[in-house]
Amino acid sequence: MRHVLLAGTAASALLASPVLAADLPVRKAPLMPAAAVYDWTGFYLGGHLGGAWGDKDWVAVGVGPLGSHDVDGFIGGGQVGFNYQAGRWVFGVEADFSWADVDGHHIDNVFLGDNRTKVDWFGTVTGRIGYTFDRTLLYVKGGGAWARDVYTITATGFFAQTSDTNWGWTVGAGLEYGMTPNWSLKLEYNYLSFDTQRVTFVPNTGGPFDRDVDQQIHVLKAGINYRFGARY
Repeated sequence: MRHVLLAGTAASALLASPVLAADLPVRKAPLMPAAAVYDWTGFYLGGHLGGAWGDKDWVAVGVGPLGSHDVDGFIGGGQVGFNYQAGRWVFGVEADFSWADVDGHHIDNVFLGDNRTKVDWFGTVTGRIGYTFDRTLLYVKGGGAWARDVYTITATGFFAQTSDTNWGWTVGAGLEYGMTPNWSLKLEYNYLSFDTQRVTFVPNTGGPFDRDVDQQIHVLKAGINYRFGARY
């Protein structure tokens, strides 16, 4: 009899187990938070360093070509701008300014003077459009440019120097990477063209004369930006 009672008790426990299990609360796996999307929208301020190179073609007005020379050197400056992100596309505007030590010279083939050009500074105001891969932004840009040049001609007993601010246009492309919600690094190339500028010299001897100088500048720079009010 005792064995029958034990067997009945065991059977009752087995039958009751699914019922008790059904009454227990079901534990659900915790929900994983959605992956954060990097946001490029906002005002930003930054700085840059790099190098510039180009060529300067000189022409004596009324005489003819005087030859050309290359220029190269270092640049450094800052930029300010605003981005607006719509989906993966980023639209923006940017203004930058660079101090420059970019110069070169050549001996002309007519008057045998030493013609020298030095770029003191330049700046651009551009629109930007880019496409994002989360923290990576690829972009192109284009707009207006200006540069301050110093022109010098020297020869035996002869010296003439003048400076001018030249206006032109620029196009460029770059890559920017977001390190944190606020900070990003960038690498950028720009092409600046100032077409032909007429420059008037007043020498230490004789009267004034004109030169036409055609000039282009290539710029490669690395920079860092701080974006205000970044969201992540």
